[in-house]
Amino acid sequence: MKRQYLIFSIAILLSACGTIGKRPDSDVRNDREMVAGYSAKMINARMTAWHNKDAEVGFPNANSTNGVTNPAIPASWDYVPGVVAKGILDVWEYYQDSAWADAWYEGLCAWGLTKTATDKGGILDDLNCTKVFLGLYNGAKPGGRFENAANAAYFMEQLRRGARGLEDHKNRYTIASGGAAGGWMHKATADPSKSYYGQMWCDGAYMGPALLAQLLACGAAEGTNLGWNDVYDQFEVSWPYLWDEEKQLPYHVLFTDVQLNNNARAIYEAGHLYPCANDPAIYHSEEYWGRAAGWYILALVDVLEAYLENLEHSGEWSEGDPLPSAQHFDELREMLTQLADGLVARQDKETGCWYQLLAYGPEKCATQGIDDTGSAKYTNVEAGGTQCNYLESSASCLITAALLKGTRLGLINHAEAGKRGFEGIVKQFVRGEGADLTILASCQSAGLSKDRNGSAAYYLIGKDVPIQNNTEGKVLGAFLMASVEYERACQR
Repeated sequence: MKRQYLIFSIAILLSACGTIGKRPDSDVRNDREMVAGYSAKMINARMTAWHNKDAEVGFPNANSTNGVTNPAIPASWDYVPGVVAKGILDVWEYYQDSAWADAWYEGLCAWGLTKTATDKGGILDDLNCTKVFLGLYNGAKPGGRFENAANAAYFMEQLRRGARGLEDHKNRYTIASGGAAGGWMHKATADPSKSYYGQMWCDGAYMGPALLAQLLACGAAEGTNLGWNDVYDQFEVSWPYLWDEEKQLPYHVLFTDVQLNNNARAIYEAGHLYPCANDPAIYHSEEYWGRAAGWYILALVDVLEAYLENLEHSGEWSEGDPLPSAQHFDELREMLTQLADGLVARQDKETGCWYQLLAYGPEKCATQGIDDTGSAKYTNVEAGGTQCNYLESSASCLITAALLKGTRLGLINHAEAGKRGFEGIVKQFVRGEGADLTILASCQSAGLSKDRNGSAAYYLIGKDVPIQNNTEGKVLGAFLMASVEYERACQR
């Protein structure tokens, strides 16, 4: 089955990239001369200096010839550095036979050896950082380019800690009753009136079940009560309530316990929550946020890749745990197909990119003092200031990465849309040369709480959603994931 997918995907990717040129011979690729595309250029420009929101941080860039370049402020262990590190390691894994890529792994290895994955649940974003150790382990394991038994053991232990964190999250922060029973809350505390109790976000699909699928595929989840059915369940639970069949787009968040949770009740009373047609006890948020859709589609691609990897190792499907189910694979693939088709339909025809709010074009605007954004102090524009819907870089990168990777794996057929997406990203958002290479137009953050009501105006002028033009980490990591998929497709 996997071989058939790969033959199909290689053919359509080659047809989409006919003007790019073939990959250089291996002896040329092993030369220190830079032969990669924007992925290597961006890493070399930004590995030691990028932004986590407003703070400039970075990773060490270790080079055996030129020495070590250290960042002014080392990246901490949280969600945003995890996304950047994952993107760098994705690029390194593709180019690891080239000596000039060694510095990226060596720098992240030095950083990773000082970090510890969380083994506690509560915030899926924090658990997602565990993915960094997947790439580091692949470099240090037996037969890896940087084979080192001690390092491999440390990285595997961190992967196991991450699995225990997901287990803890499942045991303590799973929705207990109703149509969304079994779903993992994105963020939660033990007190259902506080934090984000009862919420499942599109973002959480990438942070939780996609991570679990990768941990199951590499054996790091052994000894926990987690299995492939848990991966499937998170999509089976969330999809019916997040997916809007009419718009062919996913809502950002689903809500249970609306009257019990302070955040959910505040948004409902502001008029920005709606009961789901298939279960009026469950509510969905109002808008379709670009980056959230990007996380969800990339999560589906990564999960299905892990299913195929496990199939390759085991040689068989099953009805579920301990092996993944063929039926579940097919159902998840159908979700991916629908979501990919829906997002391609929203691709901007002129630029190939995607908007901050997927259901609108640039005509959708918000003005402070006119639009309801919740509390007036929660706005990123001055009184009377206006922000219109805009082409957003992180969403464009995530969606592009998912379309190209999903096509490479033979799961979908959107090579042309992915190619247009990446070329549009470079033209629309990438500026500068050399060490000054910069990515523009990334939304800093977004969420739903009593002061963040989820309206269209919130996503445009809310306090925590300003446009970042300083290579913010979420877009940097997503850009690297998209660029290496483009290079995989076009350097053949």
